[in-house]
Amino acid sequence: MLRATDVWFAYDRSPVLRGIELTVADGGIVGILGPNGSGKTTLLRVLAGTRRPQRGSVTLDGTPLQSFSRVELARRMAVVPQETHLAFDYTVTEVTMMGRYPHLGAFEIEGPSDAAIVEEALASTGTLHLKDRLFATLSGGEKQRVVIASALAQTSRGYLLLDEPTASLDISYQLEVAALLGRLHAERGVTIVISTHDLGLAGTLCDRLLMIRAGEVVADGDTDRVLTPVNLRAVFDVDTEIIRRPDGRRVVVPFPPEGGSHIQS
Repeated sequence: MLRATDVWFAYDRSPVLRGIELTVADGGIVGILGPNGSGKTTLLRVLAGTRRPQRGSVTLDGTPLQSFSRVELARRMAVVPQETHLAFDYTVTEVTMMGRYPHLGAFEIEGPSDAAIVEEALASTGTLHLKDRLFATLSGGEKQRVVIASALAQTSRGYLLLDEPTASLDISYQLEVAALLGRLHAERGVTIVISTHDLGLAGTLCDRLLMIRAGEVVADGDTDRVLTPVNLRAVFDVDTEIIRRPDGRRVVVPFPPEGGSHIQS
């Protein structure tokens, strides 16, 4: 279980997170939902242990994150950033193999077992046929799936923390990544935390939501209870309708603000 308790964080003296409380149960899919600038990415970094809160704590199975070494923590959780930029031309296999580094000793090189884990991770994300391609030549959706494969190679049944995984993708790749994450959760039991402002992704994929605005919690709980027009109005300043499809998926339909657009021509 990953838990944030009364977490405060500030850059300089400006608070970005204000008393955040969040519990991520093993095997869950939790969405951190909010507009740009709400503190979503900062919260994800705090949960990953790459930022330390000025007040409050984050624990993994009851142990404070700072008690883990970087290697120990990397074996338990992997972060998928919004964008991945590499300094050199790496192949897909090499990028995915980077996920094995926390499992190697000093001066140890990858062995057959690491290669097998990488191949299985690529197969799980539907990118095995790309293994010899240069990462830079891939489409946005293909790159995202390869980075997720690297995260799986790093921690196959631990925590995946994803920052805006569909933000830079077109609609077909957004659906593809959402379907992939749902399948990985169902087949592997991976615990997933997603920072997003994508209402469709949150409504379709997540079983629990934390909605934040200006670094403060607006709502927290099961998606059916939290994803409501009232809460969406409070967080995004838009009116919405929630449509429940026969297959159980939620569709969020936003309406323009009363009086027309706020954008001045």
